[in-house]
Amino acid sequence: MAPKITRVDEADLARAGIDWRVDPRSGYFGALLRLPRKERLRDRGASFPSMREIFLHILGNNAWWLDSVVHERQESQHEIKGSLSDAEIRRQARRIARSSRRLAKWLTPTRLNRRFVLRGTRGDGQPFETRMNLRTIVWHMVEEELQHRGELNALFWQQDVDAPTRAWFGSALAD
Repeated sequence: MAPKITRVDEADLARAGIDWRVDPRSGYFGALLRLPRKERLRDRGASFPSMREIFLHILGNNAWWLDSVVHERQESQHEIKGSLSDAEIRRQARRIARSSRRLAKWLTPTRLNRRFVLRGTRGDGQPFETRMNLRTIVWHMVEEELQHRGELNALFWQQDVDAPTRAWFGSALAD
């Protein structure tokens, strides 16, 4: 018997990818909170010094790209970093999750082609402006989260802590 082939469009896949990224974040934050504070904040020489800062970077990336850029609010973006309380981090994570899920529901194949203007400052201090479609933004966010979630996984495992991983098998499109 031939396997059942389910047709999905790219918007379906992007929606499932957003959910797959959003769903485990509370597990990662919970695992971070179970670590002693000193371990959460210890400089581990990773992409961002501490595990807490890596998690904040994940949240900040999502807030920037999926909130500020997509809703054309780049100028009013507030970074998610610094000495935030655990309660504030949890509040920001929930806000970003709601915003990401709203975006996921809004996605269509046509909307993935929508273009946005990005303005910022390069590493050398020079301003830049470029255009990018929503498709590129969504898939960039998948890549970013995979990179930093993998990094957190490795840092958890170095401490003999089970990382709260979630396989794609649990996604809405898994068959």
